Amino acid sequence: MRRFLLTAVLLAVALLYGLTVATGSNSSLGDYFWWIIALCVLLMLVLATVLVRYVLLLMRDSSKGIFGSKIAQRLSGMFTLVAVLPGVFLFGISAQFISGTINSWFGNDTQEALERSLNLSKSALDLAVDNAISHATPIQIDLISAASLDYDLGEALPATTNASEFTQLALFNLNTDKIEKSINPQLLDQPVLDVKEQETLLQNGSLRSLSNIGGVLYAQGWLAAGNRGGQEYALFFRQPIPKNVADDATLIEAARAKYAELSYTKQGLQTFFLATLLVAALLAIFLALVMALYFARRFVEPVLSLAEGARAVAQGDFSQTRPIFRNDEFGRLTQLFNHMTEQLAIAKEADERNRLQQEAARHYLECVLESLTTGVITLDASGRLKTFNKAAERILGISLVPLWGSNWHDWSGQSPQQTLLAEVFAAIETTAEAAKPAQVEYAAPDDARILLGKATVLPEDNDNGVVMVIDDITALVRAQKEAAWGEVAKRLAHEIRNPLTPIQLSAERLAWKLYDKLDEQDAQILTRSTDTIVKQVAALKEMVEAFRNYARAPSLSFEKHDLNRLVEEVLLLYEGGACTFSAKFSNIALWVAADTTAMRQVLHNIFKNAAEAAEEDDMPQVDVATQNEGGQIVLTVCNNGKSFSKEMLHNAFEPYVTDKPTGTGLGLPVVKKIIEEHGGRISLINQSNGGACVRITLPPHS
Repeated sequence: MRRFLLTAVLLAVALLYGLTVATGSNSSLGDYFWWIIALCVLLMLVLATVLVRYVLLLMRDSSKGIFGSKIAQRLSGMFTLVAVLPGVFLFGISAQFISGTINSWFGNDTQEALERSLNLSKSALDLAVDNAISHATPIQIDLISAASLDYDLGEALPATTNASEFTQLALFNLNTDKIEKSINPQLLDQPVLDVKEQETLLQNGSLRSLSNIGGVLYAQGWLAAGNRGGQEYALFFRQPIPKNVADDATLIEAARAKYAELSYTKQGLQTFFLATLLVAALLAIFLALVMALYFARRFVEPVLSLAEGARAVAQGDFSQTRPIFRNDEFGRLTQLFNHMTEQLAIAKEADERNRLQQEAARHYLECVLESLTTGVITLDASGRLKTFNKAAERILGISLVPLWGSNWHDWSGQSPQQTLLAEVFAAIETTAEAAKPAQVEYAAPDDARILLGKATVLPEDNDNGVVMVIDDITALVRAQKEAAWGEVAKRLAHEIRNPLTPIQLSAERLAWKLYDKLDEQDAQILTRSTDTIVKQVAALKEMVEAFRNYARAPSLSFEKHDLNRLVEEVLLLYEGGACTFSAKFSNIALWVAADTTAMRQVLHNIFKNAAEAAEEDDMPQVDVATQNEGGQIVLTVCNNGKSFSKEMLHNAFEPYVTDKPTGTGLGLPVVKKIIEEHGGRISLINQSNGGACVRITLPPHS
């Protein structure tokens, strides 16, 4: 910016000087006056642009509340008044002075003086012409005398009196319009006398005039020279005007012509000078304003620099070293500020080293906790949640981030999930004084789990907090139960299956043998009894078959199938029933590796259970949806009406656990086993608005 201002000042000085020179009437730059004006206007536009930029910067700083902007505005306003008021005042005085001066130039006194000078000049010239005529008169007399004596006028002309006093003499024959004798040593132009001038000469006897030849003013004229032989002759004479009289006359005439020209252009001349003055004044004012705003900002730059440094220090940045603009009080204040920030930076560096050491220790501990498969949760003495690892969130099935800093005693009643979580924490906290951990049943959002937890009270120097260690033993407990139930199922199936067929055959044979031998009433009793025995034996066979399916490892044949098509085929069997089924399939095919028979058994079981649970609602509805979620194939079956009980959420996949009066309690365990054989998992959840959902997750076909 400093270079720009220096360049602008030099350019303004050059343009103003050229403008001053161009105003001269005889200046070589006069033809470029308007070009110089245009350059001045262009420079003013550039300065105006810079001026607007400075004003916008001041307004922006003021609107943002930047420290020092108020001082900059006040200084700019003061400098603007100092620059503008004198310029406007001088322009007004100068414009008035120019107008008055130009008007005084063209006053009546000046014009009258010039007119009188011109008249005086004419009188002097007339006197010179009269003198020339008086000197030529003796020559005229001699020629007339020679003509009367019939002498040759051409020979008589050189010998006449005063002939040597004239620069040029000529004897002109008016009848032939020819010069018969000429004395012209300087070879001046020969005179010509037209018809009108001849008539005037013959009438008046003389003609007079002034002629400027080669910058010399001559008095010339014609005189009648008499009649010889019927021919009329005239004498032409030419004599130079005295140099002083001629110079004065020329000067007076030039002054009068110049004055007439200026009088004609008086208004234009005023406009010309006023435009020059206006451009010079505006250029000076704009330049002064730009320099004023520039120096105003330069004056507050140290204050703004210190304010920026103070703001950085307030934000914790102690690396700020402010530049020293000048060697004055501001400079010394900047040095003190830099020394202060240096000391603060040293103190911050020491504190940062300590913090990094603590962070390293804490990070090490966090890495250890994050690498554990066991969940670790810490609480302060009042029960507020302080820290937890990802394993704890995975085991509990929810994110603990929203609960961070809250007291677990306040979670009850906030939401169903938080209430369950508070019950788990309460059960685990009771183990703080015991030696053995507690086994807690917990209903996660997506599955029922069995947790093993132990609480430990921290020492007093750690604010008497509590550390809870939690592990998910659901798979272990279920594996133990499944192994036990599998063994029981195999033995029961073996023990029950053997007597079923003889019982059924004996009942049928007994009915066949005794039906004809009994009366009608006894025969009906026998028939009803044997039918009951046969039906119950069939039911026992179905139970035995279910036991066998649960106990044995099924032999599955996996093939590539589209889950959407499998679900659609099974749903066709449920059309027209009391329960309405609605399906929302994925837009793309969901390919899975599945055994068709086993997967149909799973779908029938889930759809049948959902329809039966939905019958408790006035408008039973089952919603089926398939989708690709995070690379996994997900099937969701939701019903309105009946929800899962708390016991079912925890033990639904255990044999003989059911909430239906006629259920065997083996359907869901078999379904779970089939899904796990397919590499997937199944979970049960209740909907917030009533009803239940079964969610099956299967891996995609590779």
